[in-house]
Amino acid sequence: MVEQNRGIGQDIFKVESLHRTFKSSDKESPLKKMISDKYFVSDTNRVLADISSEHLEKSETGVIASFELAGPREKVFFESENLVAAIVTCGGLAPGLNNVVQSVVSCLYERYGVKNIFGVPYGYRGFEHDVNTLDFSFPWMTLDENSVHSIDDEGGSILGSGRCSMNAKTVVDALLKKNVNILFTIGGDGTLAGANLIYEESKKRKQPISIIGIPKTIDNDILWVSKSFGFETALEMAISALKCAQAEARSLYNGVGLVKIMGRNCGLLTATAAASIHDLDFVLIPEVSLKLDGEKGFLKHLRAKIKKKGYCTIALAEGAGQTLFSDEKPDFDESGNKKLKDIGGFLKDRIIEDFHANDLECNLKYIVPSYMLRAQTTLAGDSLFCKMLGENAVHAAMSGKTGCMVGYAHETFTHVPLKAVCMAKKFLNVDDPLWLSALTSTGQPEAWS
Repeated sequence: MVEQNRGIGQDIFKVESLHRTFKSSDKESPLKKMISDKYFVSDTNRVLADISSEHLEKSETGVIASFELAGPREKVFFESENLVAAIVTCGGLAPGLNNVVQSVVSCLYERYGVKNIFGVPYGYRGFEHDVNTLDFSFPWMTLDENSVHSIDDEGGSILGSGRCSMNAKTVVDALLKKNVNILFTIGGDGTLAGANLIYEESKKRKQPISIIGIPKTIDNDILWVSKSFGFETALEMAISALKCAQAEARSLYNGVGLVKIMGRNCGLLTATAAASIHDLDFVLIPEVSLKLDGEKGFLKHLRAKIKKKGYCTIALAEGAGQTLFSDEKPDFDESGNKKLKDIGGFLKDRIIEDFHANDLECNLKYIVPSYMLRAQTTLAGDSLFCKMLGENAVHAAMSGKTGCMVGYAHETFTHVPLKAVCMAKKFLNVDDPLWLSALTSTGQPEAWS
């Protein structure tokens, strides 16, 4: 995250507090009866945004950028009695969605005594309602300890998920109609951008609603999040798929194993999987431009590898090679995201054509494990991470934080304003040791030219 922090000032990391806006009297946290004072965190406790020595220099304002530390506060903004909370999961599935929902509900219900908790179905679509009858298109679910008791044993989201356009005014109208005081939005960069608009709309209307984002991205492409839930689980599945592709390729004459792995804009999952296993030959990611033809192009390197080794395995991020489709008209999904072209199918066909044009037999196996990765239940490490992520989201909301996301930096949970999250996407830094390790594993060139 070094490059992303360069030139960032402290103001961008200032977290909004409902205490300051509405001048409410502090209330003692219900947790005071359960835990000792040493576990409570002050707003003055902070985590440096960048810990590298070359960037530990004061900015022009004389302040080093830092995040507010997440955790329970001694004083809370909301009274637990009659408090209403809502949870929504948006975008594609990821391992751990149910774990996060379970953690949020359990912490609200058991630790803070909040008994009115709703689950909003099918992402932001669940806020749609008739302005006259007040009927919602999809009934909201009532959540409690019993309803979430064993959902961590299931993949997917019990709330349902989905991609759709979002109208902040409609969402805030729905929140007011349901008397919601806290909204937890679980999703990726598009979801969090939507959460920021909801926060701005509620602020515009001077409504004391806490909007808390929880980052969900297997691609790990959200700013200020060094680790995302579900990543470890998805990584294990990606490695398993690559090992299967290796077995297929080794067993065939001129065998090629091609595996397409999730990663629209960020190749972290693909690169991490590639660096984690032995005998991989190529790893293709969005951050490195892909050129197929020419003396230094990918196809010539692939032919040379086959002639030398007899088989090869390729890890392909789904967002790689999109410049190869520059002549095609772009298409967009319901959330407004640009749809990716099918680089896997395209590359498969080009490899076969190229081999045949050079009088080489080609036995190619194309594996796409994406939906298997998304729908898995979590490994133990991810389960714990989800639990702590959900708990810190609840602590933030109850203390009156709003317009922020629970981030994770330097192995510490943080509060990050949504406006800072929406600045840009995060990409794999090809100058980092991880990419060097991936290159070392494959022996491929740094760039295709």
